[in-house]
Amino acid sequence: MEIILLIGLITLVMFFFIKLQPKKKVIASKEIKIDHRKNEYLTTENERKLFYALRKALNDKYLIHCQTSLIALVEPCEYKYKSKAWSKRMDFVITDTATKVICIIELDDSTHKQKKRIERDKYVDSALKGNHPLIRFPTKKFYEPNELAKTIENRLCIKII
Repeated sequence: MEIILLIGLITLVMFFFIKLQPKKKVIASKEIKIDHRKNEYLTTENERKLFYALRKALNDKYLIHCQTSLIALVEPCEYKYKSKAWSKRMDFVITDTATKVICIIELDDSTHKQKKRIERDKYVDSALKGNHPLIRFPTKKFYEPNELAKTIENRLCIKII
C-alpha cells in the first residue's frame, strides 16, 4: 500500500512539474516554392543608354541612383495610400554626394502612351509636384551628355558641369 501511495505521489509531482514548465511555441514552417527569373541589370537597355549619358553629363558632385522607389522620395500623408507609392519606381534619382535629392529623371518610352502608364504618370507627377523636381526625357537612340546637362541646369536653375 505504501508503494502505491509513493508511486501516486511521484506521479502527481511529475504531473505538476510538467504542467508548470513554460510551453515552447512550435512554429510550423511552410516553405513556399515560387520560381524566380534572374535579372542581369537594374535598368532596361534604353535606360542604360540614358544612364551612361547622365554619367558623362554630371560631375562627381552628383550621384545617379537607378530604380528608386517613389516612397523613398515622398510618403503619402494617409497610411492607406502608402502601397500606391511603394509600388512605383523612378528611373533615376540624382542626388548630391550626401544623398540629398536634386531631381528625379523619368525616361518616357512608348509604354507611357498606354492608358495605365498615363494614369501612373499623372499620379507620379502629382506626388512629386512641390516636393522634388521631375524631368522627363523622351526615348532616343542616342543621348548627348551636353544636352542633358543643359536641360537639367535650365530646369533646376543650377550649374552642374
